Formats: sequence, structure tokens, C-alpha cells
Amino acid sequence: MMLRIETGKYKGKIINTVPDSRTRYTPAVIRRALSSMIDFNGKICADICCGSGIVGFEMLSNGASSVTFVDASAKAISTVKTNAKLLGVESIVNFYRNDVRSFLEECGRKFDLVFSDPPYDLGIVKDIVQRVHHIMNNDSIFILQCSKREKPKEEDIKLLEVIKTKEYGDSLLYFFEKKQFVI
Repeated sequence: MMLRIETGKYKGKIINTVPDSRTRYTPAVIRRALSSMIDFNGKICADICCGSGIVGFEMLSNGASSVTFVDASAKAISTVKTNAKLLGVESIVNFYRNDVRSFLEECGRKFDLVFSDPPYDLGIVKDIVQRVHHIMNNDSIFILQCSKREKPKEEDIKLLEVIKTKEYGDSLLYFFEKKQFVI
């Protein structure tokens, strides 16, 4: 399988896929839609559950100032490192081989934009939406791609506010902001 960057300055560049048949890739139609909906220019971004890193590389291709890639799979992180080298972007990326739940609680950094496309049907969507606020600024956007079967439940997103949803086949895209509480 080949993955091609769809938009921006690296449009048309081919990147490597993860040598693991369980890895599912964010479809080109969704990556193109994200690039048309979001201004990545100058943003500090995170691609969590990154797989090959294709979404993070689309962010960089569209002007993100840096991307942090997170995945529990050694094969995924190795692939992302190879892809970063192919694109010549090693100086503006970071890699963490870590369980996403631990990363969200222990990272200590804040991001302008966070994207997550976790493996479907493993039950970690709930864990991500309950923890992602730890790495969000007050004006950050969190984009979650998940299966329709794994819609986040209201009680799990207490600290987030849904600002938009989009449907693509079996996939849903949720756009969240951090809730602002007035005391």
C-alpha cells in the first residue's frame, strides 16, 4: 500500500506505511477535508495514535511549525522516523513510543492542535477524550476520528465541547474545544 500526501508543499510525496496489517490509515478524503477546514499555519501539533504519521505530515505540509508523533507501536514510530527523514523534516518533529493514555497524562506540553485516529474497537476512545485536555491550551482544537460504534459518550467529554462533527462512511470526525469554566 502507498500513502501519498494530498495537500500543501509536500503534495504528491509518497511515504512508507507501517509493516503491520492491523494498521488502518486515515483516508485521503478525510485528510483533504482537514486541510481545507483547519489552518495549520504556525501551529504546534500532535498526531497521537499516529501509525505512519500521514496526518501529521499533512499538517507539516500545510504549514504546521512542529508535530509530535505518538504511538505505542515500535513499528509505527520507526516508520514515522523514516518518513520524517524522507521529507527532510527531522528538525521539526518529535517522536514518543508510548501508550497514548500515559502520554496524555505525563507529557507536560501543550499543543495548539491535537489529532487522534485510535485503532477502532479497542475501547481507547473513551480514555483519550477523558485525558486529552491535559495537553490542550485554552484555545486548542482536538480532532478525533473514530468509528460510529465508538461515539464518545456525554459523560466522558465533560471537559470538552463538541464544535463540529463530520461523517465519512463508518468514520466520524469530532472537533472539540476545551470547555471554559467561569468561577
